[in-house]
Amino acid sequence: MQKRAFAKVVLTVGLFASSMAIFAHHSQAVYDEDHLVKIKGMVTRFKWVNPHILVHLEVKDEKGSTEEWVAFSGSPAMQSREAGWTSEEFKPGEELTISGFPQKDGRKIMLGAKHTRANGEEIPESIAEQRIYQGYLDRQRKEREKK
Repeated sequence: MQKRAFAKVVLTVGLFASSMAIFAHHSQAVYDEDHLVKIKGMVTRFKWVNPHILVHLEVKDEKGSTEEWVAFSGSPAMQSREAGWTSEEFKPGEELTISGFPQKDGRKIMLGAKHTRANGEEIPESIAEQRIYQGYLDRQRKEREKK
């Protein structure tokens, strides 16, 4: 009987420890949600993968040099269910503008919050992206009202 109780304790602790890693992964603390950036470029890769969809863009900087940016979005399940995205949403060679929040360490990685095609079509976003973007707009409005 003691072996069974010990096994239950080990299993419970193991599940708890692994679930903490899963929750830690979803922290947005690495992104600067007080500074919205907008990048425009060519899609080089679109990865429909868990835990987050990735859009790779080739972007020209102010000097004309090319740099690669990676924009994270929600999971495929979330983007599909809430925004209607498919695994074919963006194609390599497509021009795309993404507004979002850059990684604080300066790497060319961002949390994508708004995706717009070259023809001006705004792509529907998941509820999470909508909330993040609206939160930024609300903070900006409050800052303007203080002045």
